[in-house]
Amino acid sequence: MPPPAGQPPLPGPDIVLRTDPPAPIRWQCSLCDDEGVISNWAGSPFDLRRRQLTLVGPVSEIVIANEVAAALRELRLLDANCERLVFAIRSRNDRAALAATGNDLDELIGFVAAEANHEPGRRRRQRLDTAFDVLSNAAHATDS
Repeated sequence: MPPPAGQPPLPGPDIVLRTDPPAPIRWQCSLCDDEGVISNWAGSPFDLRRRQLTLVGPVSEIVIANEVAAALRELRLLDANCERLVFAIRSRNDRAALAATGNDLDELIGFVAAEANHEPGRRRRQRLDTAFDVLSNAAHATDS
């Protein structure tokens, strides 16, 4: 969860309790005990549940650096499928795990490349280029 306006982000993870829609989502910061409730999220643009049944191919778990996961979370123009993929990244000790099919990974790589190509800031472009390289290498490894 992003911090309230004017507050710096906290380093700790949030604890989230979500029941079946349309029930509200309850959250609490594990460091400062800040908490809240998110209501009326079902059907909103922030509802990343799949809208229809889809065929899913084999899913690979790709271990990435936390910095790469952070760069992916900062992507501005993602479709719902890639948003779902990025926000499903899970922490794993000092790394992160991205679960993706080959098609999902290819689509995400395209979004990363497009945003990197249009990024005027050198530092952010470097982070996106690193994410592109990591995802491309992972895609080639899963193809083999």
